[in-house]
Amino acid sequence: MNDTKRRRFLRATLAGAGLTLAGTAAGQETTTKSGETTTEGDETTTTPTTDAGLVTVTSNESVGATVDRIEEDIEDNDDLILVTTVDHARNAENAGLDLRPTRLILFGNPNLGTQLMAVSQTAGIDLPQKLLVWADEDGSTNVTYNDPRWLAERHDIEGHDDVLNTISNALEALATGR
Repeated sequence: MNDTKRRRFLRATLAGAGLTLAGTAAGQETTTKSGETTTEGDETTTTPTTDAGLVTVTSNESVGATVDRIEEDIEDNDDLILVTTVDHARNAENAGLDLRPTRLILFGNPNLGTQLMAVSQTAGIDLPQKLLVWADEDGSTNVTYNDPRWLAERHDIEGHDDVLNTISNALEALATGR
């Protein structure tokens, strides 16, 4: 099974388990008569902030447009595998609850993640990598991810600065669109 078919299978399986995937909730998107989704805004901007092992950047795009851009960037990178995108807001709606737009993108690079798990298999609880794209109370869009240095500390991973730097740079590039 090739990667594209595997991704479709995983998405269908998760949907069958009651999870709704990306592309099903409206952020600040509009749909044209032809069925195309359009969004307003620019690339992700601002300097990343770190809080308790989390890095958050602000996007000038809607949640939907930000997710679409990140997914496309992952799909275009031969080293990365997009596992799935979970639409937490849609799942909340299906449970009769309200949640601002919130989507979790799961993806990874087995060549890098395996190196970390070989040192400490508990790192597997934090892998594959995740980017959380969410709307703040004021309507701004944020992208949050785990700081790889914090994960290394959490799992007692030492001596892999090159891997951690590569992961950190990739996460920042995906989150900011740079």
